[in-house]
Amino acid sequence: MGSFIGQRARRLASALTRLTGRFVRRFGLPIAFVLTGLLGGLGYSLFTPTTYTATAFVLVVDEGENGQTGPAAVSFAQAFGRLAPLPETLGYSSIPLPEIAPGTTREHIQASTSPDTPLIRLTGSGGSPGDAAAFANTAADALVRYGTSHRADTGVRVALMSLAATPASPSSPNLPLNLAVGTASGILLAGLSAAVMSGRRGRGAHNTPRPRTPEPAPTPAAPAAPAAPAAEAGP
Repeated sequence: MGSFIGQRARRLASALTRLTGRFVRRFGLPIAFVLTGLLGGLGYSLFTPTTYTATAFVLVVDEGENGQTGPAAVSFAQAFGRLAPLPETLGYSSIPLPEIAPGTTREHIQASTSPDTPLIRLTGSGGSPGDAAAFANTAADALVRYGTSHRADTGVRVALMSLAATPASPSSPNLPLNLAVGTASGILLAGLSAAVMSGRRGRGAHNTPRPRTPEPAPTPAAPAAPAAPAAEAGP
């Protein structure tokens, strides 16, 4: 009884081993790609420095006739947006910048404008909530003061629309987003690898020579019938 159970157990283990080997040979590479993408997204989330962002808004007003906004405000808003991260413009601010390495202001202050509205969006990024808000508010205050000092030359007024609030949570890294992106990349690579392997198997099966069917042996010809004896001539 014990030997019978042992034989059944060995057979079952052997069958499981064969099935596992087939599964690994067929799906091992796609699964490895998916796991690599997932772990890559997790590693990026764990080892990327935390970054906070805050946003302030500045409005450019062209005081035309009857106090209506003129079209020049949009053009000046785009020009002021390009000047906002420059150290020469930031020097007009009464709010001190956080301590940063020289020449890295563009890494912490980004300005964006709209082609339709004279609104400037100033985004500050930093390693702490206070630094992020300070970068944005410094840029906004500097732009207002810079615009005011050049108002006689430009004919437009730069007004502060809203200061940046201290962010409550970091903007990056985003763990769910990074995991989703990493997993999606792994799935894409797995699909491509499966398609390539399937194409190779198809070409291999197509190029395999087929066994030739032996041709039937020729049928031997029937022997010729003997010729009839010639009739003897008469006397």
